[in-house]
Amino acid sequence: MLWIEEQVDGEKTDQLSRSLSISGLLAKILVGRGIETPDDAKNFLEPKLAHLSDPFDLPGLEEASLRIALALELGEAILLVGDYDVDGITSTVIVEQTLLKLGANTSHVIPRRKDEGYGLTSEVLERGLGMGNFKLVIALDCGTNSCLEADELNDLGIDLIIVDHHQAKGELPKAIMLNPHLHPDTGEPWRNMSTAGLAFKLVHGLLKHLRDKKAERAFEIDPKESLSLSAMGTIADLVPLIKENRILARFGLKHLGKHPSPGLRALLDESGVNTDFPPESEDVTFKLAPRINACGRLDDAEVASSLMLKTDMAECRKLAKQMNAYNEERKEIEARLTEEALIQGEQRFSDHPAVVACGSGDAWNPGVVGIVAGKMSHSLGKACIVLAEAEDGSLRGSGRGVQGVNLVDALSSCKELLTHWGGHPVAVGLSLEKENLEAFTEAFLKSIEALTDEKAAIPTLKISATIEQDELRPELLRELSALAPYGQENPEPILALNGVRLAQKPRKVGTGNHFQFSVHNGSVSVSGIAWKMADRIPPADRNLDLAFRLKWNIWNGQRHLQMELQDWKESS
Repeated sequence: MLWIEEQVDGEKTDQLSRSLSISGLLAKILVGRGIETPDDAKNFLEPKLAHLSDPFDLPGLEEASLRIALALELGEAILLVGDYDVDGITSTVIVEQTLLKLGANTSHVIPRRKDEGYGLTSEVLERGLGMGNFKLVIALDCGTNSCLEADELNDLGIDLIIVDHHQAKGELPKAIMLNPHLHPDTGEPWRNMSTAGLAFKLVHGLLKHLRDKKAERAFEIDPKESLSLSAMGTIADLVPLIKENRILARFGLKHLGKHPSPGLRALLDESGVNTDFPPESEDVTFKLAPRINACGRLDDAEVASSLMLKTDMAECRKLAKQMNAYNEERKEIEARLTEEALIQGEQRFSDHPAVVACGSGDAWNPGVVGIVAGKMSHSLGKACIVLAEAEDGSLRGSGRGVQGVNLVDALSSCKELLTHWGGHPVAVGLSLEKENLEAFTEAFLKSIEALTDEKAAIPTLKISATIEQDELRPELLRELSALAPYGQENPEPILALNGVRLAQKPRKVGTGNHFQFSVHNGSVSVSGIAWKMADRIPPADRNLDLAFRLKWNIWNGQRHLQMELQDWKESS
């Protein structure tokens, strides 16, 4: 693997360090991320909720707020339709919680993946509309490409609001649309929000409008109560954690740690998240989100939405345990599917720039293909699509990409072979008929080849900065923590140590796939962990270069400095 350390303008780094009284290391990382002026750096390191723009800056948000306000005034029943992933579920709950507090007659429905499909389908609408006499439907994290369904609602005299961030593929539905990607990109701070972020903006705008109208209940509701859910949807949906996404994620994580709802409290406890310290983005990505997603993957997404809406702690704990059980079941299915899909990837696609794995049977559950595709793309370093045969004989799947490859563009060139497709540049969903598999595979591989930069084929590791051994101290991590929360376009820094010797011989831990090591900083030994690297244990009697992330290891209520090894090599 080729290590590449970011090269930055030394004068800009020194100026930023002096202006903000921060270390040269932190200044270098900021400049390397394009944050070069003192004002920009201060706003990044010390974001404030007051930095959020006026919600009515978003096209469509004022019209949506007015229509919801009218429904409240007239006592119209409102149906919410959300997607079955974390972003869809959290955005649905954000809107429903606010509407219920405002006295609305509201219900929600989340599609059953197997028989109702993804998003705003006729099947899920049939079930949802059967729950009441609705005059307004709000689609969350879906609907941008649901023209036929919008027409069905229009024929029934039902208005439709779509709150979504997916790319449009053609003609737009007849609806009030709140989707930043339908408008030219001029660098707005809300441009790349997830639907959970857009839902936060929507309820903020709605409350602002109602307060202007002197509606008493609107003054009793604090939009900050939606921050935790907004942060969870934002982090889980892999949108860039910059600009307003960063603000929502930063304050939402704080709110999650200090003021969780009963449902989120139960989920935090069941997930083993220690809230003695503020939760991190990794807690959402690896602990909370998988349990929420497992419900949708196993066709019971409303367990997750119910948990977030309920206030009885005993009920919440029961639901959290059910979510944990679903997650354990999901992991078993996922492990079998991953093993079989990786064999296909290595045997059939080793010489290709992408993978299209396909299968059927118990392990090939359409609900877990997305997470398997993500693992494969990370493991193989290339775009991967995983398809599973559905009950009707069609193929349904998900794709996950790598940096520099836009999967939406790749699928667009194959769209005539697909019955459904959509998503984001790094994550897509699709379905096709089985007889089109061979033609689609060929077309997709050609498309990826055309989109892939030749340089992307060389595995690289981006080093944020090289430090000295005596800098390996808690004070360094405390300063770097100002860069958090980490995610897309704001990755956790990878640091390097050159020419060091390990304090002692590494030892395998856990199942034997990992190893622990330590490095002396001049005063004490700092421990390190290498996940799934036991097949590459470094020698203790030679000088080494180490690439690692610096993290807190929380144990028994105490935090200790720990290196998380990414790669190592013998010093030249």
